[in-house]
Amino acid sequence: MSAADGAEERRSWRVRAVALAAGVLCVAAGVLIGWFARGDGGTEAAGGERVVLADADIAFAQQMSAHHQQALTMVEMLGPDAATEVRAAAEQIRVSQWREVGTLTGWLELVGAPMQPTVERGTHDGHGGHDGHGGDDHAGSASGMAGMASDEELTRLYHAAGLEREVLFLQLMIRHHQGGVEMAAAGADATASAAVRARALSMLNGQQQEISTLSVLLSRRGAEVLAYP
Repeated sequence: MSAADGAEERRSWRVRAVALAAGVLCVAAGVLIGWFARGDGGTEAAGGERVVLADADIAFAQQMSAHHQQALTMVEMLGPDAATEVRAAAEQIRVSQWREVGTLTGWLELVGAPMQPTVERGTHDGHGGHDGHGGDDHAGSASGMAGMASDEELTRLYHAAGLEREVLFLQLMIRHHQGGVEMAAAGADATASAAVRARALSMLNGQQQEISTLSVLLSRRGAEVLAYP
């Protein structure tokens, strides 16, 4: 292995380490929330409404939690040297998505469901996956979830600096949120639980508002949004 190949491999490991650390923190937070919320062994929403999770609800919670974890990873990759307004938007995303991951993971923990979805190779997940784009450098092609950044895109974000990093962060996060809106809408339509529907619609509205903010910041930097889907 050449020195250049070795350096690139070490950089790739650092990118994966950042992603893993963000995921572990989110899962741990969710489990704690779940334990604190445990009463008689059921799952309750705010206000005492009991939440019964059907298979579609479990799939939504698993997939949206994993989707949010990538957003948190991208926030970590932005770094402290970004412009104040971009950092403020990123912090808002960190707070909202960390809280939502905690809620979703708490639901899963309470009903004894696994924290991550099991996706069979070659299947369509029904929540905005893009299996037909396997040959493109496009978010979602590897994960099967809408709007997800590819490993290559995350590596580019990790190595970018200054204005380039801000622009790429904004572009990837806007597309990521567009996927989140799509998934939340599908989750709201599929559920029979009022609590799950309310949470899904809250996510949808929050991410639409964040897309508006991120789009303004991107326009100020003379850049355009990425194609979606």
